[in-house]
Amino acid sequence: MRTAKKPVKSMPMSSSVSPEALTLDPALFADTFLPHNEKGKPWTLSRHQRRVLDRAFRRGLNGELRFQILLWSEPKKSGKTFLAAVLLLWWAFTHPNTEIIVAANDLEQSVSRVFQTAVALLMHNAVLAGHVTVRAEKLVFANGTIVTAIASDYRGAAGARHSLVIFDELWGYHSEHLTRLYEELTPPPTEENAWVLVVTYAGFIGESTLLEQMYQRGLAGTRADDELELYEADGLFMFWSHTGRMPWQFGPEGERYYAAQQRSLRPTTFARLHRNEWVAAESTFITADLWDPCVDPDHRPLLPDRRLLVAVGVDAATKHDKASVQVVARDGDWIVHVTGRSWQPSPADPLDLEATVEQYLWELLQSYAVTAIFVDPFQMHRSITTLAKLGAPIVEFPQTVANTTRMGQILFDLLKGRNLVLYPDPELREQALNTVGIETSRGVRIGKERASRKIDAIVALSIACCAALDHPEGAPVPTPEEEAEELANLRAFQRSMGWAPAPPGGWDNYVADDEAGWLRAPPEGMVDNGKW
Repeated sequence: MRTAKKPVKSMPMSSSVSPEALTLDPALFADTFLPHNEKGKPWTLSRHQRRVLDRAFRRGLNGELRFQILLWSEPKKSGKTFLAAVLLLWWAFTHPNTEIIVAANDLEQSVSRVFQTAVALLMHNAVLAGHVTVRAEKLVFANGTIVTAIASDYRGAAGARHSLVIFDELWGYHSEHLTRLYEELTPPPTEENAWVLVVTYAGFIGESTLLEQMYQRGLAGTRADDELELYEADGLFMFWSHTGRMPWQFGPEGERYYAAQQRSLRPTTFARLHRNEWVAAESTFITADLWDPCVDPDHRPLLPDRRLLVAVGVDAATKHDKASVQVVARDGDWIVHVTGRSWQPSPADPLDLEATVEQYLWELLQSYAVTAIFVDPFQMHRSITTLAKLGAPIVEFPQTVANTTRMGQILFDLLKGRNLVLYPDPELREQALNTVGIETSRGVRIGKERASRKIDAIVALSIACCAALDHPEGAPVPTPEEEAEELANLRAFQRSMGWAPAPPGGWDNYVADDEAGWLRAPPEGMVDNGKW
């Protein structure tokens, strides 16, 4: 029978515990050398943690680990990251001249979570700290073992001689390059008892495929405990709990925490984070319970007022989807829906953006004190250029993943906090209920379940809310003299473009008049609104 390796002399010793016992028992190591947690406070492993560790690290007849993969999954705030840091230090101190890799969704997470928790444990447990050199992304142990926090580059991970790799939040491994990273870090046969630790909560059905396959493999195995959700399946040991068991998850403090989380999170997000349940990536985003309390039955679209500061969001389309412009105003802690307009194009009758959306934006600029117009430049480049030349506060707001995620999160937060004041509008409400929330590693972005269901006004409304929060204050309301100067500049620009407002009597009775600037008709839809 093979016996466990003896640690080198540089490992901290305890007169009451043998090195061999420490090598075999992570709980014994934690009790002996880690009296303080990452905050410097006394702690101890819980009963259920000891029970899981005892079963997970059983050895075979020749001293080999019975399981090469340990999947530890509990609800959020159950101490998974802390436990991973404890196991990291146990393995590093008891296994000399090896390599341990900490991998996560990206380098920032791998450094800030398991790795930094391990660093904090070393700082608060002096008997260990003297045996480790801490660097930015590396721990160098006196026994020759090295711990490295790596970025999500599978090429850089090739050829590693690790005996332990830790994956934090494997649910976020959606992309091909992250899947390849996991595959590159499979336990190498050259390292005795090499194994993998995965600490995570549940992911998204059909998207978190790497974790989902591991989870299904565990469920297909043998249930190993009547009380705890322990499963053993051909080299995989899985602890998948739906119940929070830590002291701070109970009592008045726990009740307040979970009540606040239920108020701020969508039901599916709460289920995934706090009940550790698998959910669909696309789920209902805006419900009637969210929308209706924000509708004020006495609120109506606001009439033009040059003193009213407003922000504008534009979602443009020419053939299939609707185009929409929505206007909001900020009033202290509230965003107030001011007005809006939508257009329905078709493949046979595409939308003329200049005659519709651009013309409406001109009208808004003449009717309100517009602080910002957020527009996706994809189909509106010409309009953006034209408006910007006249000094309109227009901002390009491309619908990237980052921006659509921000739009969705801001709109959801405003509805959840009841900080959005809406006027009754059945069509807008219908579009709101058509939306779905698509979970990403960055947050929730707005989507729609089917192409036939329109959500363009909701998209424009969410863009307008972003504009209102980014530009809460615009330029001062112009004086009559400033308005006259603005009008003169506008007429000069019109003449330079070769068109101007309609002459007296309209274009049907048009007579050329160079001094008045009536050279030819403006683009279709550009009509005199009485202020040009």
